[in-house]
Amino acid sequence: MTQETLNKRIKTTTDLRGIVSTMKMLSSVSVGQFERALKSLNQYTENLQNAFRGLFAQENFHYNPPINRIKKQKILAILIGSDNGLVGPFNREILDNMKKILEPICDKNQIKIISVGKRLSAMITSNGLNLLAHYNNSNTTKEVSALAGALLTKIHQLLTKDQFDAVWLFYTVRQDMKTSVIGEQMIPFQQKLLDHIKTKKWDGKTLPLITAEYDELFSALIREHFIVSLSHALTASLATEHYTRMIHMQQAEKNIDEKLAELELIYQQERQNQITNELIDIVSGAEAINKTQKNA
Repeated sequence: MTQETLNKRIKTTTDLRGIVSTMKMLSSVSVGQFERALKSLNQYTENLQNAFRGLFAQENFHYNPPINRIKKQKILAILIGSDNGLVGPFNREILDNMKKILEPICDKNQIKIISVGKRLSAMITSNGLNLLAHYNNSNTTKEVSALAGALLTKIHQLLTKDQFDAVWLFYTVRQDMKTSVIGEQMIPFQQKLLDHIKTKKWDGKTLPLITAEYDELFSALIREHFIVSLSHALTASLATEHYTRMIHMQQAEKNIDEKLAELELIYQQERQNQITNELIDIVSGAEAINKTQKNA
């Protein structure tokens, strides 16, 4: 390999390292942005659950979530993936997790899917699954609520048009420096979620005064719960996606540094060999001249 070729490879590798470092920095900034949004959503979720507790504490209000006893259900699944690559098996794990959870309770042709993310949408189609609708992912926290609203509207349209037994939500989260896929049932309202809300009693001295109709208020709270659930899933997924990409870029940056060190070592060796050869040529030439002069 010539020095000119080595110089070109070193320059290309250095430029690539700059791109990778920039991507890592942008992902790091995005992780912080979406994790702060998650904290706000968690606080709002607690306030929403307090509103549920205040309603459930009313003597004249009773709600028992429906129990689905159908062995083979017809399910609408919401899958949240990524628009962009460089995230490893991020999208594949979501799809595999959905199959693992739903296929025991639902025939494959009875699973209808709404997907978020271009990469995941393409994967769903290539696997021969029923994709009813797909959306591009959000790029900023401001777009999350709008996308959550669009998803909820689409879910309502599909539930009105067709008879689904349940709606499931699948997304990726980061816990203790590891990523995992969450699969949770949104509709019907789960008994375990209701129990979780009821475990914490109303901590005020008196019950809240509710002037609205209980059923009307409950419907509004349920809708808000769905919006928050979708917003939380979208935000958690985006935070995990950018974290995964940041880790991949960090590893790529390390590999590039190792490659650069290798190329620079080869370059130095080639340069040293060239200098040595030039010195040998000079010495050989000088000796040849001296020999010629002596013979003359």
